[in-house]
Amino acid sequence: MNTVSLRNTRDFPHYKPRSVLSFQGNALIKSDQWTHGEVTTQWENATPSELIMLWLWHNGEIREIYRLAPMTITHAALLEGMGIAVIEKDSERCLENRVIQAEPLQNWVSRFT
Repeated sequence: MNTVSLRNTRDFPHYKPRSVLSFQGNALIKSDQWTHGEVTTQWENATPSELIMLWLWHNGEIREIYRLAPMTITHAALLEGMGIAVIEKDSERCLENRVIQAEPLQNWVSRFT
């Protein structure tokens, strides 16, 4: 398994889904708070598919923030208060949806298999 580290930039391309994104039948969670404080997160993609991490803005915009390569552990810098979703690139199936909070993320790893 490869390991990479990613840091966010100021260039977040819009993401235009081909289909309506859903998460286990529920609407995606968007954050209603200002972002602050960088948090380092860890994402293990043990699938053969590329995953895309999206930033879900409070105003309804969806931005692509990271690509999580297959068979790779990614250490990614995110901002506390970001609403994020991780989707499978080909199917646009949402695998995880959350608002980033620093405290619960200590020693936390999100695994996709």
